[in-house]
Amino acid sequence: MGVEAAGDNLTRTCVRGRRIVKLSDSKALKAAVPLTFIVAVAALARTWQLSQNEFSRQYYAAGVRSQLESWHNFLFNSFDPAGFVSIDKPPVAIWLQVISAKLLGFSALSILLAQVMAGLAAILLVYILVQKYWGRTAAAVAALSLALSPVNVAVDRSNNTESCLILVLLTAAWFGIRAAETGRLVLLCAAMAAIGVGFNIKMGAALVLAPVLALTFSLARPRAPVTWHLGRQVIAGMVLVIVSLSWAVLFDLAPARDRPYAGSTRHNSMLELALVHNGAARFLAMATPAGSPANSSPAASSETAPAGTVVRQPVMTDDSPVGLLRLFRPRAAAQFAWLLPLALLGLAFAWSDASGPGAARSRRISAAVWTGWLAMYWIVLSFAGGLIHTYYVAVLGPPLAVFSGIAAAGLWSRWQAGKLARMHLPLVIIATAAWQAYLCIARSETIGSDWLSVTWLTSIGIAAICAAGLCFLPQQNGRLPKLFAVVAFGALLVSPILTAASVVLRRPNIAAPIANMTALLAPSDTDRLASRTSRLEAARQKLTGYLTANRETAKFLVAVPNANVAAPLILATGQPVMAMGGYLGDDPILAPADIEQLVSDRQLRFVMLGGYTLAPAKQAAALEPIARWVRTKGRPVDPKLWRLSGASSSTPYRINLGNEWVEVPPPELFDLWRTAN
Repeated sequence: MGVEAAGDNLTRTCVRGRRIVKLSDSKALKAAVPLTFIVAVAALARTWQLSQNEFSRQYYAAGVRSQLESWHNFLFNSFDPAGFVSIDKPPVAIWLQVISAKLLGFSALSILLAQVMAGLAAILLVYILVQKYWGRTAAAVAALSLALSPVNVAVDRSNNTESCLILVLLTAAWFGIRAAETGRLVLLCAAMAAIGVGFNIKMGAALVLAPVLALTFSLARPRAPVTWHLGRQVIAGMVLVIVSLSWAVLFDLAPARDRPYAGSTRHNSMLELALVHNGAARFLAMATPAGSPANSSPAASSETAPAGTVVRQPVMTDDSPVGLLRLFRPRAAAQFAWLLPLALLGLAFAWSDASGPGAARSRRISAAVWTGWLAMYWIVLSFAGGLIHTYYVAVLGPPLAVFSGIAAAGLWSRWQAGKLARMHLPLVIIATAAWQAYLCIARSETIGSDWLSVTWLTSIGIAAICAAGLCFLPQQNGRLPKLFAVVAFGALLVSPILTAASVVLRRPNIAAPIANMTALLAPSDTDRLASRTSRLEAARQKLTGYLTANRETAKFLVAVPNANVAAPLILATGQPVMAMGGYLGDDPILAPADIEQLVSDRQLRFVMLGGYTLAPAKQAAALEPIARWVRTKGRPVDPKLWRLSGASSSTPYRINLGNEWVEVPPPELFDLWRTAN
């Protein structure tokens, strides 16, 4: 064994035959310290009090439990154990949750950990992608920015599919950059295959990146013959189409009787799901998006509002005006864009550094991919007029983080260059502080009179003071300017950290997770949530106890209007529960004759009508023939047998979804093995 010391570098080698194995490198270890710290902070933000989110979206969690029951359910992405209807999303993200639950045992935490791991992997991949082309400082700042991005923290703590989608898109970007650098067709095909996997996570949302990578590949070799470009683009396009549609075609080719109904479709087709519900409906304006308020009456503000009071439905979709300014408004910008001025400067720096004399071609390729990612998704989310959730902006987190890192690294080199270039640093600090003040003021009602506003005001003030100091500090004094710059950047992280903390220290809207700094001012609702969970569990146990005791030989425990009602029953029992109308309750899966046949075959005894729905008008219209038949043929079950004492059988009641109250009609249970007469 030999030991050599050269300056700060220390390399130890262990010789085994002819093979030399490096055991240590001081520079590598020093570089690993910031990354380790960033990943630790990110992991803490994504796992602290994670149990408060319970199963997050029970719709997906019920699908996970159902798919653990059989390979058939797993293959066809079934929502329920009987394979009656599928989840209205492609399967890959759900499959990862199933694998996690299989390895760790089925639980809320095992499901959520799949997204946590995807989020942490995305942070590592951002670091790798930036470090190679822009240096370690830029990589560390980029990784830290993504780690603390409020909306990315929020989605990584849920079982929504964004975390998995972002990881796959980053993988595609890595392959795409390498393909443009080398001109290798296999790497371009790998990039398109990764996007195809993304299509099987969130369908059309993944395809936005495909033209960016294809165009970057072509522009990287402008002198190559047109036939060379055309041939490679056609082959890569075929790979994209084949991988993207592989599962949907497999689903549609299977006989309808041998697979679940394709959820959220009119014609039982997974290709239709991609084109309509998860395609056009996301981008084209609709009259009344599902999940939007059922009425325009003011929301009741008190938990003690009397039953029967009209309570606004929770706003599940982003109904803000479309246009280029949409994502600049505080509602969306506070989720992902706290460092927007810094990131925009980083965008300018990236192209300036990539276009200068002697600039590496790889930097131009990297800048093109990140610019295209940012521009394409920004345009799509700005002009989409359909079923768009605010948390979809999480996909903008990686490119903004990358450009923030490039800016941070470039600012210091320009400071050292002197003259007018040194003013970039204080000016961008002031611009970012002003932007954060705009976002905070729009979401604060008591500025200066509560600890939260005092905190963000102080942080913005510190950043401004540091910026002013940097304007006058001499360039030769290296340590003091660096200290001022670090303090200013730390101060600019306070507001995004507070916003991200709102989904860590308070339970967010678990169906559509978004961060809201002002939630930190509300008193802890741990006791109320525990009481609510206890009440719901007691009610569920009484219902499932009655159904289980009286189900006899029926295949289905009960049939309910929609998947949101079915999900908690599946999670509680693991038994087949039929969601007659799919996710929203408006899928044309069954006719009264089908219910009659199920009853005749002794597969179905109990049917529940009413209860919670995201689309009351659509569900009522779609299930009206079935509801009329059930009320005519079935016998109502005495509510005292299956509901908690004190629960009214006729008065509407309210439930809580996140921080908003919703009034729903009380459910009715019918026994179809006993006639109404």
